[in-house]
Amino acid sequence: MRLKVRYRLKKKGEKTMNENNENQDKVKVFEDEKEILLDHDYDGIKELDHPLPSWWLGIFYVTIIFSIGYYVYYTFMDGPTLTEEYKTEIANVEEAQKKWEEKNNSFNMDEYNAWVNTPKAKKIAKKTYRRKCKACHGPDGGGGVGPNLADNYWKNGDGSVEAIYKVVDKGVVDKGMEAWGPKIGKEKVMAVVKYVKDFQGTTPTNPKEPEGKLYE
Repeated sequence: MRLKVRYRLKKKGEKTMNENNENQDKVKVFEDEKEILLDHDYDGIKELDHPLPSWWLGIFYVTIIFSIGYYVYYTFMDGPTLTEEYKTEIANVEEAQKKWEEKNNSFNMDEYNAWVNTPKAKKIAKKTYRRKCKACHGPDGGGGVGPNLADNYWKNGDGSVEAIYKVVDKGVVDKGMEAWGPKIGKEKVMAVVKYVKDFQGTTPTNPKEPEGKLYE
């Protein structure tokens, strides 16, 4: 029984091979493809040697030319190194940041006076102080984690509008004072400065001991 099965499988395999050979012989090749037909095949599959697209070759050649120029420029000529490019980019960023700060964060007393006494500024000042400043300086400016804002003692600056603006805007990192300018914007900073100035001369419920230098 096994011999018969093997014989049948063998005959079937020979038949399949013969059919493949016949199909291979029947492969049709157009006249214009005969010149690019390669002389090998696999399982009846033949390959045509089509040329690469002209656009692809163009890009390839341009890439070669560019790479040669790139190598010569950065190796033998004045092409900047990665370190030099990094330093140049950092310098450009710092310059742009400086210009932005001069434009947006520079203090102007006329601008300050024109803004802080408007109803909108007063509303913003109260709301911003409660959200950003109350936790450290108390609801009435008496101090807590931060210093008392109602007395005439100041740890940073001299208590002037300009000095307070600078502290609120730029912060004091080593004292734990966050820079609020980039986060809340110039108008809110000016409004909060006016709110803080209004604490001076008042009597907080639980004032903190004086800190810093006295300015009168």
